[in-house]
Amino acid sequence: MDLVVLRALVVCLSFTLSTSLANAATPNPLEFSGFARVIMGYLDDENAEYVGYDNSLSIDQQSLLGLQADYRLSEEIAFTGQVVGYTDDQRSSGLEWLYLTYTPNSALQVKLGRQRIPFFNHSDSLDVGFAYPWLTLPQQVYDTAFFSTFDGVLANYQFTLNDWQINYEGYWGRFDDEIHLDSQDLDTQVIGLFGVNASVSYRNFNLRASYGQGDIDIEQDEATQFAQLLRQFGFTNNADWLNANGLLQFYQLSANYEDLDYFLRSEVTKMTGAGGLFADIDSFYISAGYNFYPYTVYISYGRKDLHFEHLANEIPFGVSPELDLLAATYLGILDLFPDDESKGTKIGIRWDWQYNVALKAEMTFVEANDAISNDYAVRDLGGFDGHAVLYQFGLEWVF
Repeated sequence: MDLVVLRALVVCLSFTLSTSLANAATPNPLEFSGFARVIMGYLDDENAEYVGYDNSLSIDQQSLLGLQADYRLSEEIAFTGQVVGYTDDQRSSGLEWLYLTYTPNSALQVKLGRQRIPFFNHSDSLDVGFAYPWLTLPQQVYDTAFFSTFDGVLANYQFTLNDWQINYEGYWGRFDDEIHLDSQDLDTQVIGLFGVNASVSYRNFNLRASYGQGDIDIEQDEATQFAQLLRQFGFTNNADWLNANGLLQFYQLSANYEDLDYFLRSEVTKMTGAGGLFADIDSFYISAGYNFYPYTVYISYGRKDLHFEHLANEIPFGVSPELDLLAATYLGILDLFPDDESKGTKIGIRWDWQYNVALKAEMTFVEANDAISNDYAVRDLGGFDGHAVLYQFGLEWVF
């Protein structure tokens, strides 16, 4: 993590604690809160990485510190800001949330500004590990979204009907930042981003369905230049395939059951992209756990299938050296985007040591096919046989 960001967060934390103590005796419209994770991991295979961990002991992949300030201007209007410092160098530390909340009544809530995009069941708590049982969220599902925030407006309406609790949510906005794709950090815009979610709860059961879409524009200069060259020679179909841009669609469905003793959680997602360089991804996980306070034990299984609509080479070989070079280059690019299938089975235990501090230990058994895209949780460093185990220990803290 950038030292400047770390120092800023430490200063903010000190300010937070001192302010909280000073305001403990009297109500204050300004409230501070925070969360932290310290996670240590080790992968037992020197030929691979999983969630950034390799064959060495590391605490700099998922550890983080987050601080949040909430200011209530009136009964209807409030402001929220959140900064997070990540140790993972693929995530940008700094401002994560900054939005205004308008609550005209107890059923309706409208947020305007930068906020979490509600793709998943656990979108709001992605960085707050204390909120969920796992040490690492099932990556076969949760690493399929390339961005987690958006700038725009979100409206939430909820009401109860006898024992039913019903919630509707809709959002609209845009994303403009870097994403990690094709083993690179790429400038990306998603415009016309909108989605709808609905959830229904009945006693201990909860169902949630979600749909989202947007037009994605990724700057890939090398692919764009090569596509232009193919067009000059008339190979427009292959040129069109070298495009990651177009309509992006996301579907999600989850079903959960929870009581004081047991929980069963499941989530299914599907992502489709119109561009040739954007894969279609189908993924799911299912998890079951047993609570015997202050401990929780759990087991999970997740799977991800990533598929590209590979377009066959239309450039003839043997006509000229220039066409041979074009054809070889195109086929080489196809090889860089293999279909990818991975599985993850995890077992773990959580110990709620204090009311706001939990200690966790988790083992994840990773399975992957020979062809690995290297753009998601599993990375082949060369010679990976597709089997590895990730060992993790962590501390989760909210304050």
